[in-house]
Amino acid sequence: MRNSLLFLVLIFFTLQIVAQNSKLYIPLNVQKAYETNTRSYDGKPGENYWQNKSQYEITAKILPGSSYLIGDEVVTYFNNSPDTLKFIVIRLYQDILKKGASRDWYTNPSGLTKGVKINYLQIDSDSVDVSSKSKMVTRTSTNMIVKLSEYLPPNSKLEIRIGWEFSIHEKLKIRMGNYGNGTLFLSYWYPQISVYDDIDKWDMIDYKGIVEFYNDFSDFDVRIQTPKEYLVWATGDLNNAKEIFRDDIYKKYELAKSSDETINIITQDDYKKGNITNSSNKNIWKFSTKNASDFSFALSKKFNWDGASVEVDSKTKRRVLTDVVFPDSTIHWDQGAQFARASIDYLSHELPGYPYPYSHATSFCNGNRSGGMETPMMANNGAPLKKERLVGLIFHELTHSYFPFHMGTNERKYAWMDEGWASFFPREVVERIVPSYDYWKGRSVTYSKNAGKESELPPIVPSYSYKGSYIRTGFYNRPANAYRELELLLGRDLFKKALLEYMDRWNEKHPIPQDFFFTFNDVVGEDLTWFWNPWFYEFGYPDLAISNATQNDKNISVEITKLGNIPTRVLVTLEFEDGTKETIEKSARVWKDGNETLTVKLENSKKVKSVEVGNIYIPDSVKENNVFMF
Repeated sequence: MRNSLLFLVLIFFTLQIVAQNSKLYIPLNVQKAYETNTRSYDGKPGENYWQNKSQYEITAKILPGSSYLIGDEVVTYFNNSPDTLKFIVIRLYQDILKKGASRDWYTNPSGLTKGVKINYLQIDSDSVDVSSKSKMVTRTSTNMIVKLSEYLPPNSKLEIRIGWEFSIHEKLKIRMGNYGNGTLFLSYWYPQISVYDDIDKWDMIDYKGIVEFYNDFSDFDVRIQTPKEYLVWATGDLNNAKEIFRDDIYKKYELAKSSDETINIITQDDYKKGNITNSSNKNIWKFSTKNASDFSFALSKKFNWDGASVEVDSKTKRRVLTDVVFPDSTIHWDQGAQFARASIDYLSHELPGYPYPYSHATSFCNGNRSGGMETPMMANNGAPLKKERLVGLIFHELTHSYFPFHMGTNERKYAWMDEGWASFFPREVVERIVPSYDYWKGRSVTYSKNAGKESELPPIVPSYSYKGSYIRTGFYNRPANAYRELELLLGRDLFKKALLEYMDRWNEKHPIPQDFFFTFNDVVGEDLTWFWNPWFYEFGYPDLAISNATQNDKNISVEITKLGNIPTRVLVTLEFEDGTKETIEKSARVWKDGNETLTVKLENSKKVKSVEVGNIYIPDSVKENNVFMF
């Protein structure tokens, strides 16, 4: 009887949680994850949560003179799912540049390549015909779908061997390429096993240029062969640094790993001395890492290399190398190692306050004026002329080491789950280094300008559906402003507590939006659906207006109307005829119950000149109704 009663109580509270969270729209494919208990309504991974994994052994030969890569890999793929797999999906990203591939923008046919040439494919030692006549292989724009002659049952593995090659483009540099003068950055470069998950099964989305990462956590053992004059920086740890580098350079490299101050590991004087590496012909660079979501690398034969380090965990005293690689005399990049150090220090100790999870954070400057592209432990950045832009760029791309790399979010569907955080976090560090720069003004004003227009989509719309300039609104500025409003709504301590709990639950896993929303609800102890729905699910815009204001001998009364559906905090500024000002501020919680008007009162007998709601830091798409003149 007692056990039956306990069971009924548990069922009751479970139904209460479901009822509370069911106010959020949950697509049918996502509902199945809750039914099978791979995810739970309290935001935690379910008892039956699983994810697959690969182990990559890759050998790549780079021919810089002909801008070409030749590779061989052995992939051990582990099926940890409850399903029997009948085929494998392999991503061939550089097929985006082949004739006939689907792309998110027009590309002049004269600049296209032949894509990825597959030299051989073996699965468990059985050769697979990859020709156009093959009945076992289908190639889409950037995916290669391989039927399995023997199905892969749950809790088993298979071995895949692939040989491939492709041209490294010198003009169409989509997140990677040959930048000239011996400078190359390689990402999206190796045949990669797609993700098979509990939401969509195989990720079949082709890479068309806009959508980015969604990868399993894998182990990498990579060997990169280059001519002797080329240096390589990559994801993971360089295992043969002592063997490769000249002794004095190796010592500077090791010193940088423990130094707060910037160490000039390789300078132009070092190049003049010659023999930076010990080889007389070629080098084989050996890198490895575990539980990483991707692998990239960069090459140069004349770039400067600076490094410093920062303690990221006060308990273990673990330090992280924050290094930068850049063309000599590039403006502001000589301070780059310290910009990176400040970024990693902030992320590890302030917000989110989660120790940086990798051994290094390398920022590579490709020499272009603008742009940046993240990869795990690596970033491929431009060289902005303004200092604040470079600080923000370095910080932004390093934030991605947390989101989507450590957190494993699906950026192909939910880009806001990483780009929003990478846009939210840099504010304080950028303004500390460049006090004259107003970071948040740009985020708020830009979002306010674009919110509510016909082409703006809610963030929850799958990211592969986005086109054009409104990508910046949906992926970056709208979620960044939502996170800022959420922080001010909850208070920094509770906001941070909830964020850290989300990261503790879902690091090295695959969280979806509902996992984020439900975790915050769980930690905060409040149903925040009234906030999540308008900010992330609904079409709309923020707009607060002053509908009326009155004054008598003792009181001032101001009526605020919420004309837009997106909730923001309320800031009322009263300017008196004597030139003084007074403010009243309320959190966005005043809109929680669905009310659309708010009356604020102030005891003051001074005569009011004007009343204004909001400021440049609070999103508001219609400014004309923000001021009331007496």
